[in-house]
Amino acid sequence: MELRPKRKILFLALAVCIVFSVVFAEVVIADDLDHDCAGEGCPLCLTIETVHNFIRNLKLGGTAIFLVVCPMFLAQTPPQSAEFAFSLNSPVALKVRFNS
Repeated sequence: MELRPKRKILFLALAVCIVFSVVFAEVVIADDLDHDCAGEGCPLCLTIETVHNFIRNLKLGGTAIFLVVCPMFLAQTPPQSAEFAFSLNSPVALKVRFNS
C-alpha cells in the first residue's frame, strides 16, 4: 500500500498533534508537581491526574494498534515455490511487453 501525499500529510499532522500533546502534558505535570495541595478536589491534582490518564490511554491505544497490525503482516504467506519469486523473462521480452 503506497501512501498518497494527502494521506502522508494527514499522518504527519496526526503524529505532530500526538507529540505536541504528550510534551504539553509532561510540561504541565513538571510545572505543577510541587504545589501546595488544597486537599480533596484540588484543581492542580485533578489536572495532573487527567494528564496521567491521557498518557496511559495513549500507551494503551498504541499497544492495541500494534497488536492488531502485527498479525495482519504475519498472516501474509510467502510464495509456495521459488518459480514465483523470480522472473523468467529476458530483458528483450520485457521490453516488447512494455512497448505493446
